[in-house]
Amino acid sequence: MGFRLHPLFLFFHILFAIVWVGGLFFIGWSAVSAYKHMPYKEQRLLLRRLMKWFHLPLLCAGIGVIVTGILLGTLSGPIRDWKSIWHSTFGHLWATAFIIGALSLTWGAWIGYRHALKLLGNEPLWANADHGAKKPLHKALLRLLLIEAIEPAGILALIIIMVFL
Repeated sequence: MGFRLHPLFLFFHILFAIVWVGGLFFIGWSAVSAYKHMPYKEQRLLLRRLMKWFHLPLLCAGIGVIVTGILLGTLSGPIRDWKSIWHSTFGHLWATAFIIGALSLTWGAWIGYRHALKLLGNEPLWANADHGAKKPLHKALLRLLLIEAIEPAGILALIIIMVFL
């Protein structure tokens, strides 16, 4: 059974990964690059809408990556029991990938997202930037960037681990 389901699990695993990673890169690079030419008030509104609109789909895609990764390692892979995880190189890499994926998704979905919404909800900070006081906003955006960078760093680690699997 597992052998026949492997291509299906792999297809959805890759599809969910493309949506998760692609969505993060879209918001992080494309949208941020485009909004730089807008007034700060409009930037805040656009980013807030994007964050709220993309949050649930990206969370679901991340969960899909983790679930299909579990299925690929167990139902259609070599992991049949706990011993397979603790006593094989594949098991070690698979468990490491699971932990990194779960932590990265949790960080992005709850910690990074909440920090972003808090910053985007701070109307006076953005209004002051429109009136020339840009340094506090830029400092807050840099802090947010560092907080949000944890999730893509985890994804990069996952890609490196996948090369070894």
